[in-house]
Formats: sequence, C-alpha cells, structure tokens
Amino acid sequence: MDPIELAIILLILTLILMAAVLPIVALVVAIVSRRRLNAELARLRAVTPLNSQTLQQLRVSDLAPLATALQRLEDRVEQIESALTLSTPGIPKPQIPQPVEQPSAPLPPSVELPVTDQAVQPPLAEPAPVFAPAPKSAADLESIIGRRWVGWIAIGLILFATAFFLKYAFDNRWIGELGRVAIGVAAGLGLTLLGFKYHRRGWRIFSQILTAGGIVLVYLSVYAAFGYYHLLTQKAAFVYLIILVAQAAGLAILYDARAIAMMALIGGFLAPVLLRSDRDQYRTLFGYLAILDVSALALPKRWIGVNSLAFVGTHLLFWMWYGERYHPRKLGAVMTFQAGVFLIFLLAPIGRRLFRRERPTIEDLCLSPANAFVFFATAYHLLNFDYHDWMGVFAIGMALIYAGTSKVLLDRKATTEWELLVMVGVALTFVTVAIPIQLKANWITIAWSAQALVMMWAAMRIRSTRLMVPAYALFVLALGKLILWDTHYNRAPFTPVLNKYFLSSLVVVGMLFGAAALHRRWQDERRPVPEIVNVVILMLAIATLWFIVSAETITYFRAQALALKEYEDVRHQLWLGQMALSVLWSVYGAVLAIVGFIRRSAPVRWAALGLFALTVVKVMLVDIAELRQLYRIVAFLVLGLVLLLVAWGYHKAFRREESLT
Repeated sequence: MDPIELAIILLILTLILMAAVLPIVALVVAIVSRRRLNAELARLRAVTPLNSQTLQQLRVSDLAPLATALQRLEDRVEQIESALTLSTPGIPKPQIPQPVEQPSAPLPPSVELPVTDQAVQPPLAEPAPVFAPAPKSAADLESIIGRRWVGWIAIGLILFATAFFLKYAFDNRWIGELGRVAIGVAAGLGLTLLGFKYHRRGWRIFSQILTAGGIVLVYLSVYAAFGYYHLLTQKAAFVYLIILVAQAAGLAILYDARAIAMMALIGGFLAPVLLRSDRDQYRTLFGYLAILDVSALALPKRWIGVNSLAFVGTHLLFWMWYGERYHPRKLGAVMTFQAGVFLIFLLAPIGRRLFRRERPTIEDLCLSPANAFVFFATAYHLLNFDYHDWMGVFAIGMALIYAGTSKVLLDRKATTEWELLVMVGVALTFVTVAIPIQLKANWITIAWSAQALVMMWAAMRIRSTRLMVPAYALFVLALGKLILWDTHYNRAPFTPVLNKYFLSSLVVVGMLFGAAALHRRWQDERRPVPEIVNVVILMLAIATLWFIVSAETITYFRAQALALKEYEDVRHQLWLGQMALSVLWSVYGAVLAIVGFIRRSAPVRWAALGLFALTVVKVMLVDIAELRQLYRIVAFLVLGLVLLLVAWGYHKAFRREESLT
C-alpha cells in the first residue's frame, strides 16, 4: 500500500471515529444533566406547596428565585411573629400550623408590604441554586469539546496532511515546484480570509483556529520555496518572512488572541522539521529562527508563554541540528547565531523597560537568567577545547554585561527590586564561575573568600539583607573547597608555615575574621543583623584557624616520618607530632582566652574553654596510650600550666567585675 493511500485511510478513520465518539459524549452529558434536573424537581415538590402541574408550567430558570423567595419568606414570617409576641404583652405566641386570632389592633410599623417585597426579592449577588450549575457545566463541557478540541484537532490534522502531501509530492514529482508552493500559499490565504469572515460574525474561537492554520500553511510554503525549491532568493525570502511575521502579529492583535500567536510560532518552528532535506541549509535555518524570535518579542501585547515558546523552540531546533550536522568549520556561523539569539532575548526586555515602562513578569524573571546561562554553557562547550585560557575572561565579560544592564535600568528607574536582584545575582554567578575557570588550586579559594567579603561589605553599604545570602553561600563554598580539596595529609617534606597551603589558608581565615568584624560594626550601628549570625561567623573563623594549624602540624611530622627509614626514627617523629599538636592546642586556647578577656567577648572565651576540653580529652585518651614518657610529661605539663594561667585570669576578671558591681 502506498504511503499516500495509507494517510488517506487514516484520515478517514479519524473522521469516522470523531463522528461516532462526539455524539456519544454529548448524549451521555445530556442524560446525566436530565437525571440531575429530575432529582431537583422531585426535591422541590416535597418541600414546596406547588403541585406538579404548576411546576410543569414553570421554566427551569424560574424555579431558582422561587425556591429562594419561599425560604426567605418563611424565615421572615417567623421573625415577625416572634417580634409581635415580645413587643405586645398579653398576646399569646401563635401556634403553627394552626393560626391564632389576633386582637383588632393596628399592625406595628415593622410589618409593612415593602418589607415583605424586599424579602421576596433575592439580592443580586445571591449565588445560583444547587441544581443550576449542572446543566451549565454540561453545556460548557460540550462547548469545549465541540468548539475548541474538535477544531484544533481538525486544523492540526489538515496541517500534517498538507505537510506530508507536499513531501510526498516532492519525492514523486507529481506537481511542479512552483505549483506546490502556489497550492500551499493559496490554501493558507484562503483559511486566513475565512477566519476573518467568521471573526466578523463573532465566532471567536473558530476564527482563531482557521487563521492560525492559514498562517502555518503560508509559513510552510515560503520556507519550502526558499530552503528546498530555491524559487526565491535570500533577500526575497527574508522580505516574505517579515511580511508573514507582521501579518501573524497583526491578526493576533486584531483578534486579541494568544492562540494565534502561539500557533504561528509553533508552525514556524515545525516548518524546518517537516520539510527537512539532505542539504544542510544551516545559514537559512539560523536566519529564519532569528526572525521568528524577533517577531515573538516585538509583539505589543504581552501574552504569557509566547517568549518562552520562542526561546525553547529556537534552542531545541539548534541542538537537533547540532546533533546531526555540526562541523567545526561551521563554528563561526554557530557562534554568530548564538550571540544573536542571546542579544535578542537580552535587549527586548530592556527596551520594554526603558521605552514602554512595562513591569517585568514572572516569565521575564525566569527567562533572563536562563538566556544568560544557556548562552554561556553553549559557548563554553564549543570554545573550551581551543580557547580554554579565555573562558574566564568570557565569564567576566558576561558578568559585566549584566552588571551594566542593571546599572542602566537602576539609573533610569525602569526596574523593580526583584529584577535588579536577578541581574545582580547573574553577574555575581558569572564572577564566581570565572574564578575556578581561570585560576587553579588555592587561588580559587582565596578569590571566592575575597569575593564573599566584598559582597558582604557592599550589602552593608546599600543596606540590602538579600545580598548577604549569596555572600554567606560563597563563604561556605570557599570553606568546603579548603577543607575537602585543598587540604592534603600526605605531602612531601616542606617548610612549615612558609608554604602555599598554609599561607593561602591564612588569607581565607583573615577574610572570615574580616566578615566577623563587619558584622560587629554593622550590629554596633543598630542594623537588622541577628547576634547569632555574628557569633556563627566568628566561631567559623576560629575553627578554621584551628583546623589549618592542626593539619599543618600533622602533615609536617608525618612527611618527616615518611622520609626516614629507621623504625625508631619514624616512631619518634610521630610521637613528636602528637606532642606538638597538644601543645599547639593548649597555646591556641590560651591565646583565645586572652583575646576574650581583652575584647570582653564571651563567645571567644567559650571557644577557648571548648578547645581546652578537647585538648584534655586528647591528652587523657590518646597521649597516655601512644606517647613515650618524656613526650607525655611535656604534653601534660604544658596543658596544666596553661589551664592554671587561664583559671587565674578568670578569677581576676570576675573578681574585678564583682568589685565594680
């Protein structure tokens, strides 16, 4: 069986299936609605004095206010009877349902005819009765199926059939190239004119379906005329595409229909896929996609989803082409296209802010960083192998672009706080990424910690607590790299302190102490920074210094031991390292205690006490078991003397405070 015969059979079967299924769906909906209506009528017969003959004469729309009015009337009568009983002494409370004769006295002013009429009339905002939404919901469902789904399915089938027919006719040469294009253009214009006709009649949804289908058919025809049949020159094809883009935008605005804009974009992105050939017309494809993106972003109407569809469709088609037909010789054209797409999606929102004074949407806030990171990732993938030394500079350039953009928008007062934070965050992210790309080893940790300190200072100057969050994250990143990647315990013999690891680690510790000082100053100026944040940063700085001193001590004596050959000499170096570690911890704890007393800082003194406790545990559990007698004596003696001096300092400091109080 030929493919065209198979396609015709599938189309006929689809139409038959739709013709059989849709009446069944409508019948089921009607039966369910009728059952609900009958049940509601039966309930009304039971609670109202109306007989069945009267109910049959009434319309369904008349029953809703009638039932509500009866219920309100009964409530109102009970309130009036209660008021009469309380206000007129000697009048017994009327019994229901037997009426009680009232004395011949005028009714009080509260029982007047206008009040009764007001009670009968339901208010305007009164919700519909229970049984009303059932027929309406069923009608809405039937309308959605019959008017929307069927129409869009039909136009989609017609478009696919047209595309397959053009492809089949091209392969079998049934019709000339000019004839195929002419048929496609005529069919597209016919659907567009027919859609305009039904738009004037008020058939909003049906006119949108026809118009969108016509636009897609003309897209297919023009792309085929240039990209495959070569009936048009490049300039003529671009002119026609610009005209088609303007036509689609104008119709979408005229009909105020996002569906036309979305369908035009989808059809535009499907055209290269459905009409692909063996020849690689990549320059044509890139120019065509750029025109589609410009048309989507230049629409005066702001329809949610249009810009995202253009962005996703462009990169999806690019990577489909890249996976099949990319070659390094095409790198220049590829990078030009990627840079153009990046600038289109970057400059279009800026233009809307500066000239139209439009506020950014959620879609804009998400699309801005996505555009930046996708472009950078693509460029890095394509250029890193040959130009790795320039990738860090490229990342810094991206950071400068977004920082400059945020500065321009801020100076012109054409942005919001959230958009400004997004752009600044993108710029800071590129700076953070550039550091490990361009630098190596310990320089990365230094740069990250310095960047975090500068960000923290800037956040305090502009009084932005949100900017503090990425600064904290960078400090955590720098500490993680210092502890997990930069610290090595198996090193060749080296000079203690005066080596790359220890000096670079001291710089990171200095940045942490600088951050703690900034927080202390920020808190002294009564800024909104919790005390716990300052304490945490200070403890991190103290703990990091303790860690690098301990790592330096352990690795130094271990490297000395591994360089020796005699077993006794190796043990001697290891014992010396354990003793030196205990002595260093004791001295470090004493220094912390002194600083805590001088600065009157309770957290620093508590850190000293904690380190003393850790040192005591090490001496009692490790040094006693592993060290020889002489090393054990030195460790115990130094720790004891230091603790005695600390105790003396505590007594002196607290006795002075007691005497002052």
